[in-house]
Amino acid sequence: MLRSAAGRLTPLSTRRLLHVSASQCIQRHPREDTFRATSKKTKIVNNTVPAQAPDADAPTSMYSDFKNMFDRGPNVGIEVITKYGFVLSNNCKVEEPLVLLNGSAFLWRPPHQPGRLPMQGWDLEVFKIFDMVTPKPELILFGTGQDFAPLPAEVRQHFYQQGIQVDIMNTKHAAATYNVLAEEGRRIAAALLPLHYK
Repeated sequence: MLRSAAGRLTPLSTRRLLHVSASQCIQRHPREDTFRATSKKTKIVNNTVPAQAPDADAPTSMYSDFKNMFDRGPNVGIEVITKYGFVLSNNCKVEEPLVLLNGSAFLWRPPHQPGRLPMQGWDLEVFKIFDMVTPKPELILFGTGQDFAPLPAEVRQHFYQQGIQVDIMNTKHAAATYNVLAEEGRRIAAALLPLHYK
């Protein structure tokens, strides 16, 4: 009930109520207690509808326009292992042995001795990159190509003296393990030989 100007109560059924939405106009008629929906046409000048503004440009907080200069960005990982190399997560194709260390990829040139197992007879100079980097990785994954090959005892001992754990597996499993552990934020490195090292 509504009060009229004279102060009397008037029933709502005698008043016309409008509720306008974008597509419908709902009216209550004085003689009917039911609602009736009628469509309402909308005219658009020049038949152009403005596009909705993109939400990505709107800052979500007062600090969202600032960039952390110490943030390293995403780690480079292995997307695809090809027959003679790798495709990295930054779409770079590499057809050589590779070291992934501290979120970056480095070309690695270990000696290739056909007919011998990988890493057999290698000098410790081949692994010098792991001695020079700071912070040191907590784990190095060695991908030995298509098949598993053991790591020489002197190489394993060299890394244990520096407090670095080593794990040896074929390249496919080493790359997958590296991607998972790097995504978790672990300090991890990988030294990967291609499946077919030329």
